[in-house]
Amino acid sequence: MEKHELFNKSQHGFRGGRSCLSQLLAHFDHITACLEKGYGVDVVYLDFAKAFDKLDHGITLYKLKSLGIHGNLATWITNFLTNRTQSVIVEGRKSLPRSVISGVPQGSVLGPLLFLVLIGDIDQNVVSSFLSSFADDTRIGREISSPTDPITLQADLAVIYAWSALNNMEFNCDKFDLVRYKTNLSRDVQAATSYTGADGTTIEETDNVRDLGVTLSNDASFNTHIHERCDMVKSKISWVLRTFSTRHRLPMLTLWKSLILNHIEYCSQLWSPSKVGNIQSLELLQRSFISRIDGMQGLSYWEQLEDLKMYSLERRRERYQAIYTWRILEGQVPNIDTTPVRASLSDRRGRMCAVPPILPSAPERIKTIRFASLTHKGPRIFNSLPLEVRNLTGCPTETFKNALDRYLRTLPDQPLIPSMTQYRDCDTNSVIEWGQKVKLRRRTMTLSLPTQDSCEQTTAC
Repeated sequence: MEKHELFNKSQHGFRGGRSCLSQLLAHFDHITACLEKGYGVDVVYLDFAKAFDKLDHGITLYKLKSLGIHGNLATWITNFLTNRTQSVIVEGRKSLPRSVISGVPQGSVLGPLLFLVLIGDIDQNVVSSFLSSFADDTRIGREISSPTDPITLQADLAVIYAWSALNNMEFNCDKFDLVRYKTNLSRDVQAATSYTGADGTTIEETDNVRDLGVTLSNDASFNTHIHERCDMVKSKISWVLRTFSTRHRLPMLTLWKSLILNHIEYCSQLWSPSKVGNIQSLELLQRSFISRIDGMQGLSYWEQLEDLKMYSLERRRERYQAIYTWRILEGQVPNIDTTPVRASLSDRRGRMCAVPPILPSAPERIKTIRFASLTHKGPRIFNSLPLEVRNLTGCPTETFKNALDRYLRTLPDQPLIPSMTQYRDCDTNSVIEWGQKVKLRRRTMTLSLPTQDSCEQTTAC
């Protein structure tokens, strides 16, 4: 099915190279691209009721055959899915077996695949809205610039509702959410319109929505998500320090990496902050923890990082962005359709990413958001890497990571935290600025080296 492109292009669940991150990146880039043009965006989050348990066997098998799956394979899948029974045991007594007429066997590998087959044509008759899914988590949205746009979005919602009825799927309309990204052009139109669910009730508008573990806000910033992460990680740090009495280096670093770090860095390629305040709030979490390690007292945060051979959190986020950009170029993960990452190769400069321009007419706030997004910052980080790293292609991801780490270890890591900013050598701790500083330093050293003619003149004298 992957080879013949039979899956829905907007489906990111249970597929190789696709993930929550790839879905969120594509979705958020579509939104910010519309905001850059001055359009507002309305996004409705749908909620299926017991999606995997409601999978209709007959409809799914019919769709499999329509995709060209016949013969022994189709027969085997039919036997796997049908003629199943189930019982329940309560207080040691087993009920009579009942036939299972819908759903997929939980815990099976084939179950999620069959669900993707069923939901694959959910947007077949959607006219002009954009839809994206991760398994059964589905969202549909549209740019808003005129009074007819909400009407069109409601019509596309009606198409989705009709699809669910035709495929024996049900919605939890009470759990629908509406997020509105507003601009000056769309604000009045959005204020005057509303949307209804499959049961006719009005879909409630919300400022923030939890989307695959990341909080998306209607101002297109991630301030709320970052504040939530900081509060949660502070509690997690306190729990670890109360629970474990040791302060030795190895167990402390193991606890940090295994129990805490993943909560700070999940999908950070999407929400990596650009505001100094947010960067510092996250960085202070790591400083607070590693300062408790034996032997770290009396050392500055920069010295602690160097002694522990650790990256700052800002450096780690940019490292992840560089790796994901490289994986896009290598075709390991899907490119972002709205603003694709592209690269060109030259003998002199090597492989370089094209940095997409930002519309001059866009509001300054949207320019800042777009400039900090992966589709813009990722190529700039990638271009700041040395030629021998950028030119790596056709190799395992670990090979690129190792080459990237060797280069990053040559750059100073001076995160901007209170009481340390006056000692910094760069205005920021970004790999981009450090890369430019290193290149300038090398160029200056090259120009200052004596030429062959000057050496000969000196020797003659």
